[in-house]
Amino acid sequence: MFAPGEIIYGFAKNTNPPKNKYLITIYRDDTLNIIASFTTSQARAGVPPEMIHHGAIINDENKCLSYVFEAKKEIGFDPRDGKPFSFPLRTTVTFDYGIIEGRYEQIQAQFENPEVVCKLNESEYIDLIYAMYKSHHTKARHKEILNRILEQYYSK
Repeated sequence: MFAPGEIIYGFAKNTNPPKNKYLITIYRDDTLNIIASFTTSQARAGVPPEMIHHGAIINDENKCLSYVFEAKKEIGFDPRDGKPFSFPLRTTVTFDYGIIEGRYEQIQAQFENPEVVCKLNESEYIDLIYAMYKSHHTKARHKEILNRILEQYYSK
């Protein structure tokens, strides 16, 4: 659990208010340090509704604000049964909040009954990583990690 590209679903005890939430694992190193992002189904893409589409959301100033997963668009597979996975609602990863990091145990402790519900398709994962890397909201220390992920992927 909490491998890069996994979507975890469970009761998030530390959100306000506590509720069932999706979390996408962005990165995990060999010592089990993890960077992950909560998602939201709220209208938080950062642009007017007519500009929202699946993928990286870029505003008029050419700034990457978020990443949107359109409802019912297949983005990976459920490792429990191998079936295609899609979010039931339009779901957004914002780069200005919802990013968490810590050791495996710390992140696991924030959930009750977490379950891996999706393994993102490789292309979807890389598109998300690139969008996060391009965002001016992403912390510099995270950009270094994202850059390494992208370099490793594109050097294959």
